[in-house]
Amino acid sequence: MKIIVGVKYCGHCNPIIEGPEIIENLKKLEPDLEFVSWQEQQKDILLIVSGCTSDCATRPQFNGPVINVAGSSVERIQYSLTELPSQILKKIKEKGAACFD
Repeated sequence: MKIIVGVKYCGHCNPIIEGPEIIENLKKLEPDLEFVSWQEQQKDILLIVSGCTSDCATRPQFNGPVINVAGSSVERIQYSLTELPSQILKKIKEKGAACFD
């Protein structure tokens, strides 16, 4: 089961995390995931990555599952920066599995 994740970044004006770096870490943790631009039609999940807690990234229209990352939080739960990629991956797998039920 390959999960396609559309990624939408904020403007990264005051980041405490670097969104593209987080995505690269996720690719290393789970090479079977496919990450595409949020604008791609074909995606199972939308991942919104805001570099800080202001969480200013716009939310495009999407009818599937959405995961929100804001600074070091995933779905409003704070994690250490070292835990962040694994926690995002956990959410992707949870919501991705629901896509294929």
